[in-house]
Amino acid sequence: MDAALIKSLGKYQIETTLGVGAMGVVYRAFDPHIERRVALKTIRNELFDSGERASLMARFRNEAQAAGRLSQPNIVAVYDYGEADGTAYIAMEYVDGRGLNALLDAGEALDLHNALDWFTHLLAALAYAHEHGVVHRDIKPANLLVTARGQLKVTDFGIAHIESSTLTVVGSMVGTPSYMAPEQFCGDSVDGRSDLYSAAVVLYQMLTGQRPFAGAPASVMQQVLRDTPLPPTQRNPALPAALDAVLMRALAKDRAVRYQTPAELRAAVFEAINGVSSYSAWADDDRTVLTAPDAGETASLALAAPSAPAAGEINPTVWPVGDLAAVEARLAAQVGPVARLLVARAATRAADLPTLRALLVPHIPSDKGRQQFTDGLSTLAEATARGTLRTDTSQRTLQPQSAQRDGTSMSASTSATTPTPEQIRAAALQLAVYLGPIAHLIAKREAPRALDLRMLQQRLASAISNDHDRASFLRATGLRTD
Repeated sequence: MDAALIKSLGKYQIETTLGVGAMGVVYRAFDPHIERRVALKTIRNELFDSGERASLMARFRNEAQAAGRLSQPNIVAVYDYGEADGTAYIAMEYVDGRGLNALLDAGEALDLHNALDWFTHLLAALAYAHEHGVVHRDIKPANLLVTARGQLKVTDFGIAHIESSTLTVVGSMVGTPSYMAPEQFCGDSVDGRSDLYSAAVVLYQMLTGQRPFAGAPASVMQQVLRDTPLPPTQRNPALPAALDAVLMRALAKDRAVRYQTPAELRAAVFEAINGVSSYSAWADDDRTVLTAPDAGETASLALAAPSAPAAGEINPTVWPVGDLAAVEARLAAQVGPVARLLVARAATRAADLPTLRALLVPHIPSDKGRQQFTDGLSTLAEATARGTLRTDTSQRTLQPQSAQRDGTSMSASTSATTPTPEQIRAAALQLAVYLGPIAHLIAKREAPRALDLRMLQQRLASAISNDHDRASFLRATGLRTD
């Protein structure tokens, strides 16, 4: 049946050809019975003479069955399946838009707001599909449509796995290499975590303009199974540094290490973007572990503050704890709670403050933030040289001596004196360890409402939603002694 000549298929009136692929043709058509425009997906007639006809038909029916049981705004709806004039077709929702792949063809990172919106839509679709026993298995930009209104919709469930289904999918390895999870290459059973891996690849590409792994299929397979992708911030330094740990975990070789549900992955991404953590990641003040796999897992991507330096590294104990706390507080003002991990790592490779600064600056996403951090460290170095900076190493907090001279203390203020600008800045730095850059805005907002430093610290503590982090802040400021 010639795609250029066909006028109708079953009850559907063909209006135009939307696309021609290896398996078939997609038409824009009209259903006169209910007066609705649809997209009509067909299998190409010439393929029916090959030995693959049965498997293609099974895959096609599988797509209709998988998508047909799903009704969710971010999933392209399937209305009908049928056969006419020797051609099988699926009638589905007509989406006025284009594939996400068209937006990524330039190889450039997308706007962060758009990328997060579309990633949220994708995860919402996957959550619904997984709840209804459907695993897509071929999440990739070409199967993600973006409407004219900016809504993302998932399509093409041709190789989806349906729980309790008697249908079989041809071949033990199915999917698109650059977006496939390691278990798909191995022919292992798949579940929702395989889709989440593919979704993480899509997010990585939206944020950096590049896929984690690229090349010929055989090369991609080897990379997916054996290599660790570059952290996204190395390809797009404007990204928040905290995203590195999130995407490295989402792309872990072992699915048990990855985020287990769409909701968990979404929460981690937005915490990294916003610089706010809702997890008790710092329950142990001396060591941060973002991923803790079982011993012997060769494919895990555990990220932790180093417990012992490798050969050639500087032993971090040469750094006074107070000095590192001061650096951490200034970095946290720019990147949020992940500052502790970044400072701990950088300290193993730096013997002086300039080197430490050079290692940390690339993790700050904005030029203004990098300048503020650099200026802050310069001030810190000058204060240390003059001996005007007092550090409390037991609490890892900063206490300017001027605060001591005027009768107040960052650890416990009993004076009723209105907080000084210096005290407000120091309190904001303490808060930034838990809330990131927004801490300065909160301190500026709360300072006029506080009668003294102690009241300011109490008001700042109430801005920390996580109980563990709030308790740590209260202990650091001397408001809590247990």
